[in-house]
Amino acid sequence: MKLTYLGTAAAEGWPGTFCNCTACRSARALGGKDIRTRSQAIVDGELLLDLPCDTYFHMLRGSLDLSAVRWLLVTHSHTDHFYPSELIFRGGCYAYGLKSPKLEVFCNNAVRDCFYRTAGNELLPEVAQTLCFHTLQPFESFEAGPYIITPLPARHMKTEQAFFYLIEREGRSILYAHDTGRFFTEVYDFLERRHTAVSLISLDCTSGPLENGEEGGHMGIPDAICVKQHLLDIGAANTHTRFVLNHFSHNGGLLYAELSLLAAREGMEVSWDGLEVTV
Repeated sequence: MKLTYLGTAAAEGWPGTFCNCTACRSARALGGKDIRTRSQAIVDGELLLDLPCDTYFHMLRGSLDLSAVRWLLVTHSHTDHFYPSELIFRGGCYAYGLKSPKLEVFCNNAVRDCFYRTAGNELLPEVAQTLCFHTLQPFESFEAGPYIITPLPARHMKTEQAFFYLIEREGRSILYAHDTGRFFTEVYDFLERRHTAVSLISLDCTSGPLENGEEGGHMGIPDAICVKQHLLDIGAANTHTRFVLNHFSHNGGLLYAELSLLAAREGMEVSWDGLEVTV
């Protein structure tokens, strides 16, 4: 499987649209890997992870044919992860020649309801018929073409059940764990029962070098270190597992080069917009 990081920032982007803090001014000056759009990823060009407001830009920058995407996994309804208005234009007079006639959207109830509430009278019948929503429950695996996907409960918000996802295909696996704090005990228990190490583990690092602690809804490098060690201890990861940090906020302060130095000491990598990882 090939995972491409289309965007790697938290909700405000980095630099933030209206922000003039030191971290944002530095990112504007440096450019390159320090310019981060809202988090989104794609697997093998056909399985999309989240739908932020930067999706259109990601399509342009990456020369992506998003009409070929067959499956969309949404983590939760926060607008930096689900921008429902984008789906109103999938079909009808807005989109001809769709490579995939249907887009299957896997999500929680709040995401589904958010879409239909936002779409309102703008949702044309010919567009609605190209969308198929599936609501999920934690730990209940499902198939999407060649992929076996398990939604896992995220430690993130109290108003809805946010998810992160384990994606498996032909003996390889990706754990895409964003907008979550340190994992719940039952998540570790589930991963331990698999008796197989995950190939790629992508961990939330919204807070950069700062620690969120046991009850935080995001993570920083100290939290990611704890999660990594726990996964190694239970056999859900091994020396061949690639650990990548992702989903960064300017409030963490450290830019790409500084973050990379800290992460490398712990055997982890730092994502950037456009990074491709094949496992």
